[in-house]
Amino acid sequence: MRTALCLTPFLVLLLALVALPFATAVAPQAAFADDGDENGKEDDDTEPGEDLGDKNLPFAEQVNQAIERGVNWLLARPDFGKEKKYDFAHWGLTDAPQFYGKGKGLKYQNPAGPTALALYTLLKCGVSPKDEIIQKGFNWIREKHKITEKWDGESARQCEGRIWRHTDASSSYELAVMLLALTAKYDQFKKTSATKKAFKAKKLRIRDKDDREWLFEMVQELIERRGQGQENAPREAKLGWRYNNKLITWGNSRTGIVRRPPQPALPTGNQDLSCTQLCCMALFSASRFPGIKIPTQVWRDILEFTLMQQEEEGPDHQRHVPGYIPDRYGKKEWIDQARGFMYIKGSKHRSEGKATGSMTACGVANLLICREMISKKRKDRLEFMESGMLKKVDKAIYDGLAWLDKYWSSYSNRNKNQYHIYYLYCLERAMDLMGKKLVGKRLWYREGALQILKRKIDKDVNIKRRKKGGSHKGVYWDKSPGHDPKDVLATCFALLFLKRATWGMLPPPKGPVVTK
Repeated sequence: MRTALCLTPFLVLLLALVALPFATAVAPQAAFADDGDENGKEDDDTEPGEDLGDKNLPFAEQVNQAIERGVNWLLARPDFGKEKKYDFAHWGLTDAPQFYGKGKGLKYQNPAGPTALALYTLLKCGVSPKDEIIQKGFNWIREKHKITEKWDGESARQCEGRIWRHTDASSSYELAVMLLALTAKYDQFKKTSATKKAFKAKKLRIRDKDDREWLFEMVQELIERRGQGQENAPREAKLGWRYNNKLITWGNSRTGIVRRPPQPALPTGNQDLSCTQLCCMALFSASRFPGIKIPTQVWRDILEFTLMQQEEEGPDHQRHVPGYIPDRYGKKEWIDQARGFMYIKGSKHRSEGKATGSMTACGVANLLICREMISKKRKDRLEFMESGMLKKVDKAIYDGLAWLDKYWSSYSNRNKNQYHIYYLYCLERAMDLMGKKLVGKRLWYREGALQILKRKIDKDVNIKRRKKGGSHKGVYWDKSPGHDPKDVLATCFALLFLKRATWGMLPPPKGPVVTK
């Protein structure tokens, strides 16, 4: 009897938040990282007029047209090559005069990241996994970025007496995006409910043996890389992931001696919220496939690390409860504290230790995913409730929403002068995981989409290496301050936002709004 009584309040509490009205640094080479140069110019955050260059097109059609043309641009963007065993395509910048910041060497050390992100975006936008360019992209990341400890020196490039080779999936960031791309290749269902039906019907399968082994290998490797380089550190230092945690092998250009130096602990720690959110999404996507079991402790650790990155205090902010009372904000007792999330709490490096829009959205998304995954097993669910952790998590989510409302921007990433479109993609993940169409009184999707449409760049493109090639209308984004290759990254983030790539991944909300 006690169990039954405990389960019912849990279901009410678990669904309380998502029952809101439903609708539609240190690691400069990291594409998603919330760190960067603070000297860039802040983009304006003005609302565009309704005329975005296509005055006769309704808003929905403008969005669909932008998605179609953005896909055309991405399909035309990759570099192609051919080796004995396979044809390949990649979107990664593999070498350039200098690193980000200062020094000489290869400019982009994580070329598998943009390539996997482009593949993930194209698949989420409806491009078939059988498309020639998609197949060539997977050829490249699977064959050239295997998880391996072996240094092969193939096609080596020399840099000040050293040879740097990128023949393995060297960073947690790359592994996570590769996982997202691979799961999108085989899970064409947008909603979790459709995925579950496919699972039961034995349609959600990776029938290619190599891809199936690759999925298991990447999941295991990603789990093991938490807090990499902190093997002897306290448990709190090994809860999440960091962008620049990678396995790089150097070879001496004269003697050919190979060494793999240990990764030292970074001044601001070997885990950050942005990379941890990406890895959380990747593991969540992988968990939808048969045979993939993510230990519950991993979700508990991600949850704990995420809560550690939230501000301890924040200004009072009245909760928005649409339709409940005439002014559409809640009663006086429905007061939350606007507490944002940080890239690395306590860091003094640039803006790492400040609450930002992108990191607050990442924090909310992490909490939603972990809450769902921890609650799958009855024993874990009851422990989650009885320990008081569910209440703590729900408060953290509400406070994060209060921060996004209080400091709302339809484009600018508050406390950052970079990653504006990435901020919107982070917002999409959080709001669509929650099934929430409003941030406060604002229609976040429409306002964000108008800003993205305002900044698109038109360019006719020629889609090569494809049977249906030729000239096509294309658009891309390249003016949001961030890391190279900016055109690829900004375009992917813009398309993922416009397409609402995360919508439906968590079960839809049920039941009435439950107040405090």
